[in-house]
Amino acid sequence: MNRAFILCIFLVFGPLSAMSQVVTGNVLDGLDRNFLDKVLVVNLQSGDSSVTNERGYFRVRAQEGDSLVFLRYYFIPKAHVVGSEKHILVEVFLDGRTLPRFDLYAEEIVIPFRAGNLSTMRALSDRPTGPGKVYAGTSNNQSLQPGLTLDGPISYFMKSERQKRAYAKKLAFLARQKDYLDLIQSDSVMQALKYEYQLSDKDLDDLIIEFNLLNIDHQFLDMNWEQVEKMLTDFLERKTLYRKEE
Repeated sequence: MNRAFILCIFLVFGPLSAMSQVVTGNVLDGLDRNFLDKVLVVNLQSGDSSVTNERGYFRVRAQEGDSLVFLRYYFIPKAHVVGSEKHILVEVFLDGRTLPRFDLYAEEIVIPFRAGNLSTMRALSDRPTGPGKVYAGTSNNQSLQPGLTLDGPISYFMKSERQKRAYAKKLAFLARQKDYLDLIQSDSVMQALKYEYQLSDKDLDDLIIEFNLLNIDHQFLDMNWEQVEKMLTDFLERKTLYRKEE
């Protein structure tokens, strides 16, 4: 009698317990590996569903063999077949073809646009940086332990930062030489000078080098076209005077 009763209980409640199996998990953005919220998780067999929270966590009723589908606007839908595991990690990827159109206006209006995880938490790479700035948190914090990130005294002397400053300095220097460079690099001007002063290509190149050496103290900084042109023609007049006398 007792054995029959136990067998009846197993036959009645066994399938119910199997159907009441719960699967939990987290959904990640496949690109930046951040947790993804507002993802709809649906069991296609039972119809049970769940929406992920800010930690990408979900909880649905499912049994082995059921198919789960993960849906979120602007992301490629992802399907997953439930196995024996009780907790799963699922990655979904941004679908660039379905992103909405947006307009960006500089200076007057700035529209921040973040596709994917729309969390208000900002990464260190998305914050203004510069020498002397200290941030709460670390740039590579897998354990989520508190810490500080120091930007300034160390990064200022890094090779890449030194190269950036040297490049910016060089650009500023060339900007002050703009009119001089435009004149010297003009093919039409050089052709006219060769014709006017009866110079070969080599003669003109040698005279330009000498002209630059004579003016190395100021290097034509902040001089306009007319000033440089007059200095060059006066120089060529003196250097080629004997040719005109002949």
